[in-house]
Amino acid sequence: MDIYDSHTHLNQLSLFQNREHYFSSFLEIWWKGLVNAWANQEYNLNGIKIAKICKERYPYCYVKCAIGRHPCDIQKLDDNLDLEKQNLKQQILENKEFVVAIWECWIDLHYEEAQNVEEQQKYFKAQCELAQELWLPIMIHSRDAFQETYDVLKQFPNITVYIHCWGYWEKEIQLLLKTFPNLYIWFCWNITYKSAENLRESLKILPIEKLLVETDAPYLSPQGHRWEINEPKNVIVIWKYISELLRIEEETLWKQVCTNFFNLYKNK
Repeated sequence: MDIYDSHTHLNQLSLFQNREHYFSSFLEIWWKGLVNAWANQEYNLNGIKIAKICKERYPYCYVKCAIGRHPCDIQKLDDNLDLEKQNLKQQILENKEFVVAIWECWIDLHYEEAQNVEEQQKYFKAQCELAQELWLPIMIHSRDAFQETYDVLKQFPNITVYIHCWGYWEKEIQLLLKTFPNLYIWFCWNITYKSAENLRESLKILPIEKLLVETDAPYLSPQGHRWEINEPKNVIVIWKYISELLRIEEETLWKQVCTNFFNLYKNK
């Protein structure tokens, strides 16, 4: 059975330094693909580098990346938004074989250094515009800011939307399903946390055709292992957990998740 991790961070420094180890452990569970994501220049470059290396070393596997801008980096960006947007577009076009999405774009009001809502919305909207122009999916992190995220996103109903690491309630899923025909939602290990009943209930109402599975490694380790480094091979464990939660046979679930994975990254 082929295993895919829809969202991981082997381009994050702690994993990037030992990427061969994590590739090897992932291969042991019938790994066939992953997408590395992040949103600053160092991570973007690492993600492209990994994709290029894997094309040579693991040609039978699907290894791609997504690049974008992080709201905590807004203060580091050029004041000229059009220039920043053009630079990101150029980087995508120069690496279009390896870049499958604009990611990880977000509005996050959880952290003190990312409190400027207007600035976050401005850069988020610019990346939505770029996703629409290049016909790429846009991958979204939204934390403590559903309405602020939705206010921008609803201006682009025809783009393909992927909500990473779902953190809201059932009513928000219902609103998104009504607004965006091309919607996918990703659940990761936060769904196992004791306080995450809202996530488990949200998963139950999500059509299986809209579901993807991710590790978000090295972040969000599972309940009982919260202080351990997460890694891509754990995707098989969360898949089994979701199978039990939804009472769907593992093979049936994974076939659908794999179909969703390639619908997400179609033509890439």
